[in-house]
Amino acid sequence: MISGTGTTINYIIECIALWWKQLSYTTWMYFALFLPTAALIYQLSPKRIRKLVLLASGWFFFFSLSGLLLTANIAASVFIWATGRGLDSINADKSLKRKERQKKKKAVLILAIILLLFTLICFKYLDFIGLNIVRISQAANLRFDWHVLNLAVPIGISYYTLEAIAYLTDVHSGKIEAEKSLINVFLFMSFFPKLLEGPITRYSEAKDLFSGKGIESKDLREGYQRILWGLFKKLVIADHLSPAVSQLFSGEYMDGGVALFAALLFTLQEYMDFSGSIDIAIGSARIFGIRLSENFRQPFFAKNASDFWRRWHITLGTFFKDYIFYPIAVSKPVLKLSVKAKKFLGNYASRFVAPTAALFFVWLSNGLWHGPRWTFIFYGMYYFVLIFIENIAEEPFLKLLGFLHLKETSAPVRIFRYVKLFIIVIIGEMFFRADSLTQGMEMFKLIFTDLRFDMVIRHIQDIGIDRYGYFAIFVGLAVVAAVETLKEAGISIRAKLDSLPIALRFAFWYACIFFVIIFGAYGTGYDATDLLYAQF
Repeated sequence: MISGTGTTINYIIECIALWWKQLSYTTWMYFALFLPTAALIYQLSPKRIRKLVLLASGWFFFFSLSGLLLTANIAASVFIWATGRGLDSINADKSLKRKERQKKKKAVLILAIILLLFTLICFKYLDFIGLNIVRISQAANLRFDWHVLNLAVPIGISYYTLEAIAYLTDVHSGKIEAEKSLINVFLFMSFFPKLLEGPITRYSEAKDLFSGKGIESKDLREGYQRILWGLFKKLVIADHLSPAVSQLFSGEYMDGGVALFAALLFTLQEYMDFSGSIDIAIGSARIFGIRLSENFRQPFFAKNASDFWRRWHITLGTFFKDYIFYPIAVSKPVLKLSVKAKKFLGNYASRFVAPTAALFFVWLSNGLWHGPRWTFIFYGMYYFVLIFIENIAEEPFLKLLGFLHLKETSAPVRIFRYVKLFIIVIIGEMFFRADSLTQGMEMFKLIFTDLRFDMVIRHIQDIGIDRYGYFAIFVGLAVVAAVETLKEAGISIRAKLDSLPIALRFAFWYACIFFVIIFGAYGTGYDATDLLYAQF
């Protein structure tokens, strides 16, 4: 009897462990069990405690993936709640003069941001810093030892740290009032749909989180439709590309054609993976009547690198714009530098000084935010240089178009811009994915010195994609391209689908479900592919 009980307990523990291992956005445990269970409990609960259901769901989701590192999220939540209340108290203190009040509030904000960033650095960047100090000390013939810590990183810490900084900055500036409810701050910082990969959410955009309104049929339907679209992109396209990308970047065989092909496949994989997971996050939140910000807007239809980043990872870009670019561009040291530069560079060139200085810190931050690797820092600097060149060259380029009697909207100009952008993006993603900066440089060099495609053709069947995989990828890419083309043209696909007879609508959605089931990358012999941007 005791033995049988022990076996049963062990089985239950194994099942729980399996649950925790599989509880991610793209697993059936998430969208077929966890999400419906959370939605059902939420709907059956009284309105006043529904936000507690969302909070418990978020903490359970966090704990299932990061265990006791949940305490880091809880501690950060308590910290920003207390700091926000402190900023409000300073603002309400009439015994202080206005300048004194502003000075005290600024000191509190700066200290709070330093502490939040220090926590992020300790979890993510400590080994990177230590190992680079070792390299520098060795080059200088100095002795410095560093024992690699390999600290576990809480899920989503890069995302909720930026949300925390934005919250405190907005409270400091008076854009929002400090939240009085600690429960609300807990929920904002741990809402499970946005935990893994964002989108990065401002507190002013999160009011629906606390409303406790019931689930409506329209939100439920459109939420699951958005989740299905995300699963289509992730399972049918991104995960089929994953083994090929891994093998090509392993360097087993490499020439310029392989390097370019690998970069192309990774670009497609990353976009389908990241945008697909964001679709799942937005759809999951929509089920509860909560609208998260869009994070992509047809980025490959952009006209240049700047426009691309206004369409790709939009919430990260707007964070950097609002909390790094503008404050630096209008800061006193930078404005003084612009005035001095005017004497030496003239009116035209000097007007680029302030935005370029701010742009440098934006792209340095972008590279560092992605993680502790030199390839990411190089990636940030790569876009800094390209966008700087674009900013300088835009006016002369428009004059050249006028000289050639060409309009910006003409087909040759648009094709030139699209091709140029696609090359820029592919090269950037090649460095982003490379195992090291050395590998990235070698691949880049091969594109110009050994560009041939015979090796790609010879090994096209040996890179981990079978004929069914190629079929799924080609069909998937064609569908996504068609959808994005229609969206860029301003055509509402949902409105078109909703206008169909109900039988055709059901047939369409069931066809999509079966296509994902049949051609999705999972099952026996398949290694589940983690969400790419969850690691950041």
